[in-house]
Amino acid sequence: MGVRAIVCCVVVAALAIVGLSLAGVVSSWGFDWVTIESEESTPDPTATETPTPTEEPMPETVVTVELEIDDRYPPDSQWQVFDVPSALNIRAGPATGHQILGTANLGSTVTLTGQVVESPTSGTWVQIRTNNQTGWVFAAYLTPAT
Repeated sequence: MGVRAIVCCVVVAALAIVGLSLAGVVSSWGFDWVTIESEESTPDPTATETPTPTEEPMPETVVTVELEIDDRYPPDSQWQVFDVPSALNIRAGPATGHQILGTANLGSTVTLTGQVVESPTSGTWVQIRTNNQTGWVFAAYLTPAT
């Protein structure tokens, strides 16, 4: 019999003893597990209890961003949509990843709110108002209305 077979037999026998002990068979053979019990200590009467801290909800963080007015895009100025095939997308935020809220037709006039965002990756975006909505457009598609 090889070493592997002996090791395998020892492992199987050990597992069998553990299984039988859990089933209560080993204790009927005269083997018992040793149970250690600890004594309860009496509390020190001079000790004071540390109060359990109560969890208070964390206050909401409010971030206020103040956008500077860009002199190139003054508030309430009128601009005309140009250089688009038929309409300019009006978006919920200043990037193409934002939801499209509507469109402004080629040649239509929009009013700037004065909010401008300059992005190194997506260029200049301005917030506009039309008759029925407010949103963001790419500034390169606007020219001052005459």
